Amino acid sequence: MDEIRQKRVLMIPAPFEGHLPSMMNLASFLSSKGFAITIVRTQYNFYDISADFPGINFFTIDDGLSESDMSSLGLLDFILELNSLCEPLLKEFLTLTDDFDFIIHDEFVYFPRQVAQDLNLPKMVFSASSAATSISRCMLMENQDKWVHHGEEARSKLEELVPKFHPFRYKDLPVTAYGSMERLMLLYHNVSKRETSSGIIHNSSNCLENVFTSAAEDTWGVQVYPVGPLYMTDSATTCPSLFEEERNCLEWLDKQETNSVIYISMGSLAMTQKEEFVEMAMGLLQSNQPFLWVIRPGSITGQNSVDSLPEQFSQALTHGDRAFVVSWAPQKEVLRHRAVGGFWNHCGWNSSLESISCGVPMICRPYSGDQRVNTRLMTHVWQTAFEVEGELEREIVETAVRKLIVGDEGKEMRRRAIELKKQVEDSVRIGGSSYSALTSLVDSIMAL
Repeated sequence: MDEIRQKRVLMIPAPFEGHLPSMMNLASFLSSKGFAITIVRTQYNFYDISADFPGINFFTIDDGLSESDMSSLGLLDFILELNSLCEPLLKEFLTLTDDFDFIIHDEFVYFPRQVAQDLNLPKMVFSASSAATSISRCMLMENQDKWVHHGEEARSKLEELVPKFHPFRYKDLPVTAYGSMERLMLLYHNVSKRETSSGIIHNSSNCLENVFTSAAEDTWGVQVYPVGPLYMTDSATTCPSLFEEERNCLEWLDKQETNSVIYISMGSLAMTQKEEFVEMAMGLLQSNQPFLWVIRPGSITGQNSVDSLPEQFSQALTHGDRAFVVSWAPQKEVLRHRAVGGFWNHCGWNSSLESISCGVPMICRPYSGDQRVNTRLMTHVWQTAFEVEGELEREIVETAVRKLIVGDEGKEMRRRAIELKKQVEDSVRIGGSSYSALTSLVDSIMAL
């Protein structure tokens, strides 16, 4: 891709751990191609990353929201409130500056859509989720009545396949644990209004989701650009995490045998009940496999640390030969490490992409939203994972870990994961599908 004349692009990421890094990877790529990039950040969850992205400008909208607002409103209402507050602030900023040719905004911060339309600015939607997730939201809006009824018959219907959306069941659609169905439908209605956009950019690859990117184009009638995984582009710059990484876990991994370690991380939002946490801990010990476990402070309901876990677990941590616990890990480096043979995860899209691109099979324990969609992709489309459903007991944990790390089924999943890794690597190279999508994206922005 040759250098191009400068064009001014305003980019607006969502202020969440799972959304900001991929948007910043895209910003770095566009900046490397000669675009003048300005990032609009909200005051909520703000931390200064400007030093890590020289040549990119930053502007902050003072939304007036805080962590206490997130706690009191809940995630769904918080996102709705954020969009409501930020729309007039962005319009004021753009009216005063009049200095941009194009807008790219995260799908969950949809407030720029009306502003861009009022100011006659072309725009594109950026999705940090899978293309299948975009389609699944529409399917959920069409079939929300499936979740209104209760009882055995209603639960049975949720097991049925969604028509024209193979291999997804109704239970795989992205319902949430963070609010009511009514508020979720309002959010998805706003997130899914994309017909007036000049395109949809997905942090995904056609080698993974060709069927679903095509379906997205048919649904919205606009070009879809599957440009991921964006962290694998040559220009990608690591975006500092909201959480401090404990890198000493890499030294511990160096001492472990190849493909022997199960890595457990449930992401930046999921909460775990204390009872389930104890069963998880004891099951990991009973598996006799070394494990690296990310336990975020405050992520266990009713307790702030691992101090109240059974003595057997505390002893394993003290000796440190078979167990290592951190509050946050450098995940991509962990997954690339030769010692890691499996990944137990909630199946958020970033973690799913990283496991695939590192060739690591997974145990999926979805919690909410798109995690259900991604789990079905991993287990039934790519077949690089299996799901653990229902109440978690230590025997179930033990069996699942041994199945993935030392069992024949796990070895076959690892083989498929490595094959998929090679396809993803090819997609970001010159001539690959993601590289070509990035080229097409640059050309499209220049033509607008």
